Amino acid sequence: MLEPLLESEKKEKILLYIYSHGESYSMEIAKAFGFYLNAVQNQLQKLEYGGILYSRLKGKVRLFGFNPRCPFRKELESLLDKVLQFIPDEERKKFYAPRLRPRRTGKPY
Repeated sequence: MLEPLLESEKKEKILLYIYSHGESYSMEIAKAFGFYLNAVQNQLQKLEYGGILYSRLKGKVRLFGFNPRCPFRKELESLLDKVLQFIPDEERKKFYAPRLRPRRTGKPY
C-alpha cells in the first residue's frame, strides 16, 4: 500500500514489523519475510540514517526501533496503524502479531 511513498515493499514490511513488535533485529525480519539479510540491513541503515529508526546494541545483536526524537513519528505510526487495518487477517497474524512470550535469555539449568 505504501510502496509508492516508501520506494519499496521491503521498506514497508520492515516498518510494519518494527511497529508491531516494538524492536527487532535484521536477521529476525529477514527470516520472517524470506528476504535477503543484506537487503534488510540496507533498508534499516537508510531508515536509521534518515532519523526514522534508532539502533542499539544488546550483546552482539543490533536492535532497531522507532526513534522517539523523530519529528513525525506519531504521524508515521498512525499511518502504519491504518495500513495494518487493511492487511488480510491471515497475513497480519503471521507477520505482524506481537510476540506472545518473551525470548529466552539463556539456557535453562
